[in-house]
This record gives sequence, structure tokens and C-alpha cells, in this order.
Amino acid sequence: MTTVARLWFLQSGSERSLQVQAVAESTRTVQTESPRGQIRDATGRVLVRDRASWAVTVDRDLPKATVTRLLGQLAEQLGVSTENLHSHYVSERQSPLKPAIVALDVSQPDRLAILQDPQDYPGVHVTELTVREYPQGALAAQVLGYVGEVTGDDLKKLKGYQPGDDIGQAGVEAAFEKQLRGTPRTEVLEVDPTGKQVGAPVKVIKGEPGKDVWLTIDAKVQRAAEDSLAQGILSARRLQNTNLKDRFDTLKAPAGAVVVLDADNGSVVASASFPTYPLDWWVGGISSTHYKTLSDPASDYPLLDRATQGQYAPGSTFKLVTSLAMTKYGIRGVGDYFTDEGKIALDGTVFHNAADEVFGPVNLEQALTVSSDTYFYTIGDEFWHTWKRGDQERGLGLQTQARELGFGAATGYELDEAKGRVPDPKWVQDFANANYKTKAEKQDHGTWFPFDDIFPAVGQGDLVATPLQLANAYAAFANNGKLWHPHIEKQIGSGKDATNFDPKVIKHLDFDQTTRAAMLAGFQGAVSSDKGTAFGAFQGFPLNQVPVMGKTGTAQVQGKGDTSLFVGMFGGTIAQPKYVIAVVVEQAGFGAQTAAPIARRVIASMNNLPTPPVVAIDQGHD
Repeated sequence: MTTVARLWFLQSGSERSLQVQAVAESTRTVQTESPRGQIRDATGRVLVRDRASWAVTVDRDLPKATVTRLLGQLAEQLGVSTENLHSHYVSERQSPLKPAIVALDVSQPDRLAILQDPQDYPGVHVTELTVREYPQGALAAQVLGYVGEVTGDDLKKLKGYQPGDDIGQAGVEAAFEKQLRGTPRTEVLEVDPTGKQVGAPVKVIKGEPGKDVWLTIDAKVQRAAEDSLAQGILSARRLQNTNLKDRFDTLKAPAGAVVVLDADNGSVVASASFPTYPLDWWVGGISSTHYKTLSDPASDYPLLDRATQGQYAPGSTFKLVTSLAMTKYGIRGVGDYFTDEGKIALDGTVFHNAADEVFGPVNLEQALTVSSDTYFYTIGDEFWHTWKRGDQERGLGLQTQARELGFGAATGYELDEAKGRVPDPKWVQDFANANYKTKAEKQDHGTWFPFDDIFPAVGQGDLVATPLQLANAYAAFANNGKLWHPHIEKQIGSGKDATNFDPKVIKHLDFDQTTRAAMLAGFQGAVSSDKGTAFGAFQGFPLNQVPVMGKTGTAQVQGKGDTSLFVGMFGGTIAQPKYVIAVVVEQAGFGAQTAAPIARRVIASMNNLPTPPVVAIDQGHD
């Protein structure tokens, strides 16, 4: 190439490069969020929707003294405290790259007062925002979740988001973000050197509004579940903790959960968690004061959805599993009698019924009705001895049956959930290897001892489950063998464009029908028989109109009060109930004291019966 040609090439190429650069520097892409979809309950009630709100924002780059003065002026004008505005201004949950939203829903007189004297409010802006609104108030807070500004980590992982965009950060808002968000409107604009738009947009990509998400939740049942749970917890706090012999104290009952499932398809009809929180705290960016409250251990972690993330020893509600495993693996027959003397010595340790209560000769049906612990302790012990004799398949039958019913694994629910735990010899050894240093310690703590089967047989030991897992296991029993993926999605979209959700079965289980019949009778007796553990909680309930079967549970927790549990089955027929309700209340005494009365009120509400406030029972047992 000649020198002249080379010079021309370099000049021409450089000029074209500058032209490209100039074009790039003279355009700007602006992305505008489309309206977010609504969230509805199963009947169409709106739970969450968008609305417009006039907001006051304050720039971030102002001198500290100026910010202090401005917040004081705004507080006086808006009739709120300076501390309130400051808490929003310094909140870490708002982007430091954008003006801080310090007030929402500002009235027109206040807006005009700020706008007509801009010299008094430098760096203060009045702007119209789209925010989320909750027509049902704080209902289903942990289920619905909230939206917030997209984080830096999100921007690295996700496409189609820009700083300042909102994104679902918990619950349904996060799980169905793609459907709810829709497609943003994108405009390519020409701008002058100062960044001012010049002319019409060069390119426009139309956005699409987000789709409505319909849930299986029924707002009426959800409210009954939340109200009953709160009432039961407050009532339990007035009762004496009878486990304490050296002093008087009341039950703490700090938290709990309720889950209602449709056993015919796995849909979640209600999912309540206590304590809860106001959803509108998150609107416009949560204040530092509110966020501190939600994350403070003294508040008992209201952001935690205990229905799906709380992990609890299931207590005697787990006798569902032990009963099925007992006959399936030939440990004891349905009609075989065991003499319950209130306590029993097994492998050098004495195991007791609650309060050493003696029940005499009991078969499976009766053992479930009265909740005979010694009956089930001996089953766990026999499983261990079968394992010790080398029959691994039968010896680990309790663990196999638990996993068959969904314990120890995620259920496939759309929202965040814990997996629970079903301990077995491998888990014990792995735990010892991970937590102990010496060979002797690893061998001692990694050994599968008799109590490793005895305690789980009554839902204790290292076994833990979520309320959702517990409800789903009973739902499979209620419908005679279908273990569903629990789900909260009913349909996406509305009208002709709606797409209905297709429920999915995890597995089909084959129950021995003689065993199942005896268990159903035992569960029915637990509620209706004067010897039943839940009889006191359901006295006066019209069982002839609405048959209820169930199982109470009381789980001991080291260093804390007992967990109160109840799982009920109702609706449909006695042979195949339609609904399952699981109630778990932390440190609330016996299952009959707190959990069962809560369940009673929810069942009554679902059947249009009177629903007086929940009163925890002063006396009871497992």
C-alpha cells in the first residue's frame, strides 16, 4: 500500500470511527416500566395492585446541614416527624444513586406549597410514582412478599433491568416476577451535549403490561387462619407453663403457622404466619426504622414465613408415618394389643407418656386416639433392633415411609421453603464427621443408637418438618395415596388469555387399606371420643354436620417450651376428607391446648359456622 493510500485509509477510518462515537454519544436509551400485574385470590379478589402516588424526594448530594434543614422544613409542612423523614432518607433499602423518597401520598396543598417556593427547597422534588397497593391490608404478607429496587447483584445476573427498576424480592412478587413485570417500554432518544432530548425518539419498542397472577389462596379462609392464629397465640400467653415446677410463668407462644390444603389437588387455600407485618411499610422504599424492626430478634423475625420455612419437630402428628410403617414392614399388626403402663424401659432408658398417663391395652386405633407414646416408642425400638440385626430395608422402614410422604425434601412449592430433615445412620455419621475432631468423638456421635429410632417414632429427636410438609403428608393420606406438589398458582392472566395451572402429582402411594381404616377411626376418635386428645378443643362443635379427624402433637424443644401442633382432616367424606389443616405454635404447650382450638375456628369459618374468639385450653395432653 502506497504512503498516500495508507494516509487516506487512516484518515477515513478514523473519521468513520469518530462518526460512530458521535452517534453513540448523542443517543440515550430510556426504559420505562410497564404497569405491574395484579395479584388476586382464587375468587378474583384483588390482593395487590398498582396505584399512583405523589412523592417528595430529596437529592443525595446535598450538604449534611442542608439535608437537616430541608427535612425539618418538610416535616413541618407535611405534618410528620423529622425522624420519620430522616429514617427514609438514610434507608439502605433505597438506591444511593437516586433521590431518596421521603414521603408518599403528598396532598395537593402540600405539593403546591413546595413547588411555589423552590428556592426554599433546593434539591427537593415532587414527582408522581407508581407504587403497590394492598386492598386487603396486611393479609398474607409473607405469601405476597414485596417489591424493591433492583440490586447491583441482580443487575449482574438479570437481563432487561436498569438501576432504579423495581423487582419482586420475596413471596409471590418474586416467584412470579416474570409474569407480573411484563415488558418495559424502551425508547432510543437523540440528545444534545447537555443531555437534553432533541426531537422525537429514534426508536420505540412498545412495552407490555404485566399479567395478573391468580392464587389458590382464598382471602376469606386466609383471614380466618391469620385471625385465629393471632387469637390463639395471645390466649396461650395467659396460660401457665405447667412444665416449670420451680416457678410460675406463662407460655411464651411467640410465633406460629397455619396451612390449609385442598387434598384433592394440592392447592394452598391458606398459609398464615405469625408474627406478621404491614405490607405498606415497603412501599416507596422501607425506612431504616421499619427495617430494623423487621430484622430485630426481639420482633421474632416477622419476615420469616413459618408455614414453609419454619422447621419443627412434628411430635405425635408424626405418628401418621409410624403407623403406616409399622404394618408395612411387619413390626406390629393393626389389631395387636399393647399394654400401656404409662412408661417403659427400653435399652436401659425409661420412656414416659405425657404425665405418665396409663392407657392400658391399646391397639393402633386406640393408640392414635389417646396418643399412647409408649405404644409408638416400642415400635421405634423394634425398627432399630431390626436394623441392628442386619435387615437394612425393614430396619430403616420408618425413614423410608417418611420420605415416601415427602418429609426431608422440598415439596416443589413455588415460594421459598425449607427441606426439613429425616435422620438416618448416614446423616448421623456425616454430622459427626463435620462437627467433631477426634476419631473417638466421630465414632461415638456417629453411631446409630436405639433412641435414634425411638424418638422419631413419636416425632422427636433430630427429625424436623415444615408445616407445609406436615399438611401435605396428611393430604396424601386423606386422598388415599396421591402426594401432590403443593401449589399456590391458580392461573396466569385474565379473561380469554388466561392460562390455568395444571396440578402435578409427585408420586402415588399404596396404603394398606386395613391399616388406613384403623388410622382414620383413630384420628376421628382423637376429636370425637371423650378419651381423645383433641376432645376438649372440639366440645360443642357440630361433628355430626362437619366430621373432623385429627392428631394432636406436643414436641419438646431443648431450652424452650413445648411446640403445640394439630393436623386436622375435614370436608368430603370420612373415608376421603377434602381439606387438611396443619397448625404449629411455638412454645405454646400441648397440641390440645393451643393448636387444636385454632384449627377448630378455621374449620368453623370454612363451614359458615359461628366463630367466637379462640380460647386456649388450660388443661390437656398430647
